[in-house]
Amino acid sequence: MKNKEKELWLKLYDIASKIEELEPWKYFDDTNLFCYLSLKSKDIFYCCVMGNAGIHKGIAVYQNQEIHKYFELANNKYPETILINYQECITCNFLSRSDTMPENLKIIKELGLKFRGTWISFENFKKGYEPSYIDINQVEIMNETLNNFYIMFKEVIENRVKVNFDNGEILTRFYDPDSKEYVNFTQKLMVPKRTYKTFEVDSDIKKILAKLPKSNTEIEYEFLNYIPIRITKNKEKDGRYRYPLLRVITERKSKLVVKCDLVNIKKYKNEDEYIKESIDVLVNLFKKIGLPKVVYVRDEESYEILKDLFSKTKVKLEVSNRLEMIDEVENQFPIFG
Repeated sequence: MKNKEKELWLKLYDIASKIEELEPWKYFDDTNLFCYLSLKSKDIFYCCVMGNAGIHKGIAVYQNQEIHKYFELANNKYPETILINYQECITCNFLSRSDTMPENLKIIKELGLKFRGTWISFENFKKGYEPSYIDINQVEIMNETLNNFYIMFKEVIENRVKVNFDNGEILTRFYDPDSKEYVNFTQKLMVPKRTYKTFEVDSDIKKILAKLPKSNTEIEYEFLNYIPIRITKNKEKDGRYRYPLLRVITERKSKLVVKCDLVNIKKYKNEDEYIKESIDVLVNLFKKIGLPKVVYVRDEESYEILKDLFSKTKVKLEVSNRLEMIDEVENQFPIFG
């Protein structure tokens, strides 16, 4: 580790230690958000305090659009096996040594730090990958964000700022160029508009579907989520494991597993190529069994991708956080964690 990098790491551990001393989880829960507008990166960062229930103490930092994952996870009851697909953030953790990632233990040792009882570490959560240690760019982001978070929550617990979290308020901090100083103010939560990828299906495919016979089948389809299992050949050069995508189709009424594949996303040129193939998988199935009465998908993202496919049919496309048969299939996998 270079001296400059070591300095940044030590600064990060210093602010994390100051946060631990004030124990913000005694004052806030994971529904209370703090927002920081970075002058340096021109970006928005949201901080969420974990540990009020006494389980996992830490600070989760969401950058810009990542905050939608926070709300998606908070507002839906997804099965534990796929929760990691709805968690994209960087976390500052206060854990036991046994719960600290080996890679983070190496970083702590290299920095010459020592802990007793509670160990401080940092993890990056990115869809499709197992949780990993953070890189030096993320160290800089966390340094800036946690320092400003520290100032904000001190303002609240020392009663210099009043925030009605129960009424949907958040505390926001930004640099005011007019006064040339940082300003903390309360406001109603405002998040960037969420956009989903849509996929237009060829008109010939729609014509084929329109002519197919109808059936009373109820199809469940999962194709955008990764299953957290380690496969040796999916280990990246940086030591991270890339999880396989799970593409599975079940018929709810008959409790039949129609198709179940583990897919390596790296075999495709891009995500669109994989999505097109996943749509073709459905179309080929319908050619054999006819159009189903309803197709259930896990989330809004899946819905937006498939809605054009069924736009000229009477097939109901519905979002269901719980997919009865698919959940049973996923529970059979030896989950890593």
